[in-house]
Amino acid sequence: MLRFFLPAPLLRRAALGLALVLAGQGAFADPARISHLLHTDALFTILQKEGVAYGRDLAEEMTGEASDPGWVAEVEAIHAPARLRPGYDKTFADALKGADQAAIEHWLASDTGKRVVEHEISAREALLDPEAEDAAIAAAETAQARGDHRFAAVQRIIEAAGLIEPNVVGGMNANLAFYRAMAAGGAFPYEVTESDMLADVASQEEEIRADVTSWIEGYLFLAYSSLSAGDLERIVRFSASAPGQALLRAQFEGFDLVYEESSAALGAALARRMTAAEL
Repeated sequence: MLRFFLPAPLLRRAALGLALVLAGQGAFADPARISHLLHTDALFTILQKEGVAYGRDLAEEMTGEASDPGWVAEVEAIHAPARLRPGYDKTFADALKGADQAAIEHWLASDTGKRVVEHEISAREALLDPEAEDAAIAAAETAQARGDHRFAAVQRIIEAAGLIEPNVVGGMNANLAFYRAMAAGGAFPYEVTESDMLADVASQEEEIRADVTSWIEGYLFLAYSSLSAGDLERIVRFSASAPGQALLRAQFEGFDLVYEESSAALGAALARRMTAAEL
């Protein structure tokens, strides 16, 4: 049976908006403004670039041929922000209902909140370079080995925010969506049942968890490298707050939809490409 490994973009979902501080009440809180303060436009541009890079590698791996301009254009369209944002925005807004949106917005609009989100976006963009990604992961591993206090703070943030398991589950669901689309498109020369797909995706769980953990640790260690110890401790404390948890849940729900839809579309497109090549 063919084995599908988690597309790299699926490992990188809810890393923004971790620095949530319960900081008083603001007026006229609005999910669209919260999304703007999180630089969601910039994030979706980065996600498209990640998707295109992965799509190139995937096609070459599955077909044995270099990606052509037509395939690159199709992958770009699948990951286009204009295609993915409407569903994300609605899901994000719906998930924030009942949350203390004023407290979330107050923090994100503060000088410190703006700086944190900007650092997160800058680090995410830097990791588009595979060499930079490897270096960030290696730096985090080295810091962990020497007992670096900043790395310990990053680990506390990850634990307080509960970042690992939702990413693992969401990634597995997206992988399954990709797999189902490939099977429906006739990409396999043999029958692949739902049980086969579920078993294959389940067998990847520990590998996915290891990849998720190392990537998030490397990414956040890079993103927060210039923050003060006080800033890091505030992130630790308030990532677990009610407003912080509400925002993280909303982001996870929105990105679950994005990655399942884009993974299914990518699987269907690749299946068409593979079956056409066989004709």
